[in-house]
Order: sequence, then C-alpha cells, then structure tokens
Amino acid sequence: MFINILQGALNLIFPDNCLLCRQFLNSQHKRQVCSKCLDSLAFNPTPLTAPDRHKYAFDEPWSVCFYNETAQKLLHAFKYQGKTSLRKTFVPLMINFIDRHHLTINKYDIIAPIPLHPSRLRERGYNQSLLLSLPLSQHYGIPHTENLLIRQKRTQTQTELGAKQRWTNLEDAFRIKNLDLAKDKNILLIDDLYTTGATANTASIVLKKAGALGVGILTLSKTV
Repeated sequence: MFINILQGALNLIFPDNCLLCRQFLNSQHKRQVCSKCLDSLAFNPTPLTAPDRHKYAFDEPWSVCFYNETAQKLLHAFKYQGKTSLRKTFVPLMINFIDRHHLTINKYDIIAPIPLHPSRLRERGYNQSLLLSLPLSQHYGIPHTENLLIRQKRTQTQTELGAKQRWTNLEDAFRIKNLDLAKDKNILLIDDLYTTGATANTASIVLKKAGALGVGILTLSKTV
C-alpha cells in the first residue's frame, strides 16, 4: 500500500506524460512517447540502397525512420535536452527494424558508436550514439567498444550545414585509436542521424585504412 501511495505522489510531482503531446501515459515512466505520437514516425519501408562505391567507403547504410517532424523533436530532446531515457524507446525500434528486415547484423565482429569530440562530450555529458550502440550489442551478443576511433577535430553540427559543407567539415575529423580492434574486422557503426553520409564515410575511410574488412552504418533516422 505504501508503494502505491508513493507512486501516486511521484506521479503528481513528476507526471508520466508523453514527451511530445503531453498525454498522460500511466506507465510508471516506463514509456516516454504515446502510441499515437510513435505512429507518426515515418518508418523506412526498406533499408537504404547500396551506396555508390565511388563516393562512400562504407558498405551497408541502414536507417530505421525518416527525419520527419516527430523524429526531429525526439532526437533534439535526446541529444540536447538530456532526455537520455528515450533510448528505451529508440533501441526497441532499431531492434524491430533489424529483425523485420533480416539485416545481416551478426556478420559484424564489433559494434561501435560514432564518437563525440571530448569537449562536446564534456558539455553534453553523454554520447547519444553510445546510448544506442551498447544495448544493441548486448541484445545481439556482438562485442562492443568505445576504443576504436577518436574524434580529434571539433566540427560544426552537420544539420547546420549545406551538403557540400558537411563533407569539408569532417576532413580529418577522426583517427584510429586501436589498430588491433580494426584490423581484419567487420565493424558496425551506430549513430543517431544519417544526413549526407559524410560522417559515416569519414569514419569508414579511417577504419579501412587501419585494416577493417568491412564497415556498416546503422542510424535511427535519416534525412535523405
């Protein structure tokens, strides 16, 4: 009885509402978004098509949904407003996408997040890509590492730039941290958003120069 009273008091102080429409969820904070708002996400009916081998260094780009208004609001809250609990919503969506499309995720030897520059990590307090990559690795039993790449150049946020600027913005942005982790490995990179593919491409070039056999990229959302 005491637990029920306490839970009721917490709900009054911290209402369990949908992050977007503010509808009461009555889920004891196990959900962050109501079903109606989740349904407004534009899910990708198929994985991304094979990349242009003359333009991209990565082998397989996959994205769960399109960057519509709902995805934009949720990702903004996830990245910039400290709503890290949204990983509980995002990761199941990514798992469902992988399983529904029978993505060949188990061929990868390592799962790794796209790293943040150390100064941006200090400002934000967390790497949103890591919050997605770690539970995915645990779910599929694939080794996880944060020690693969270093972001050595603090770049301007990609969403603020034009298509051409996004490519030049990332020149020399990454360097390899551990050659042994990359050599002769198939590596799946995880990020929150795919725009032009410039981030994934720059990271993939570094990994393949270090001896990686193949590089895939899985993101929650994509703008293209």
